[in-house]
Amino acid sequence: MDEEDDYWNTSETKEKAFSFDDDVLSPQEILAIGKNQSPGQSDDLFTSTSISNVKTVTLPLSSLVSPKVLDLILLAQSGKDPKPVQADPEQTVAVTIKRLVLGRPASLYGHRSLKSKTELLEAALAVGDGNAILTVVLFLIQTLNKKLVYELLSSRPLALNQYISFLQNEGKISELTDLLTMLGRSPDAAMYQFQQQMRAQGGSVDGSLRKVTNLVANHFNQPGTDAHQAKMLADYVKLLEWQKFAAKPILDHKSALYCLAYCCTNHWHEGAGNMMSPLTLCQRQQISPLQYDWVVLNVHAKSGKWDIVESLFTKKDWLGRTTVSSHIPVESLLARLSELKASRQLLATCVNKVAASHDRLRLALAYKIHAVVIETYAKQKDRQALTNYKMTLNPQSEDYILVENTLRDNAVKWKN
Repeated sequence: MDEEDDYWNTSETKEKAFSFDDDVLSPQEILAIGKNQSPGQSDDLFTSTSISNVKTVTLPLSSLVSPKVLDLILLAQSGKDPKPVQADPEQTVAVTIKRLVLGRPASLYGHRSLKSKTELLEAALAVGDGNAILTVVLFLIQTLNKKLVYELLSSRPLALNQYISFLQNEGKISELTDLLTMLGRSPDAAMYQFQQQMRAQGGSVDGSLRKVTNLVANHFNQPGTDAHQAKMLADYVKLLEWQKFAAKPILDHKSALYCLAYCCTNHWHEGAGNMMSPLTLCQRQQISPLQYDWVVLNVHAKSGKWDIVESLFTKKDWLGRTTVSSHIPVESLLARLSELKASRQLLATCVNKVAASHDRLRLALAYKIHAVVIETYAKQKDRQALTNYKMTLNPQSEDYILVENTLRDNAVKWKN
């Protein structure tokens, strides 16, 4: 018995201090531990039973658990007990869990039977302490057949999700995919492999193409697989095939929209059917008309090719008037054109596209499209508003003169 134990076992100390005797936890202590989780612990991380809801933690494990608990985790992973705590022959599951939760040294190796280890896991789950659950799971992994551990975890979603989160955080994709495959969740395992491939992008496009093609063939061409995931991977395979054909290092592992911007810049006049044509790439990768318009607008406007922008986004109606034709919502289009320093005429054409007069006037005032403001006030027969607006313009400017001419127009029957 060391000095610490001597101190805690004196009668005077026992009367004054909280007892840490290795006895069975009282119901009140279990409830208190369950309610007082370690700082930063998130209930959500351990309550979801769906793999899709497990949150990937990017912080290092050391920032989530106390140093003492981290030592216990590393000890459990090593399979060794270099400085074993002398286990009490009568040590109970409750005492072990109490020590884990409080961050005190605890030897899990005293629990040798499958029954005792299962009870240890159940007790950690009952308390709800994530650090204790993870420590026990890692202990089970080290001391039991993995298949048996996976069977225990499959019926205990809280422990399963905690272990999955740990494997994700540590980047142990091989162990994670083994776990999910053994649980009959091959598509989930394949998606984790795909995510790992995306995070570790590099090397040749051809190598990535082979890996992703194998994933699709082995896991996503089977009945019951997630249709959205299967389509996403199939589209990615097509993009890698296109990048392999293009043979441009600048395009390797880039997004479809990045590749579209490259084609708009360098292959704008390629005819449909040519692999490098923007239209061909859009069709191949199923890029939406809205995405296409947005990329084309930004690529050509930034390079000063306003003739291309105007030819694509404006057209003549049957009365010979110029109108806007775009899949981009008109207010978003107007805001972006203004940022890109489009001509006043093009901005005016966009503002005139707005059907409601009050919205048209609001936008014209916001972007200082004076001709539209003047025209709108005249149509509203609001002489006072037009007079007030004239005072905001530079005298003798073209717009100032337009206001004066409009105010002198006897054809307008002003309401004020």
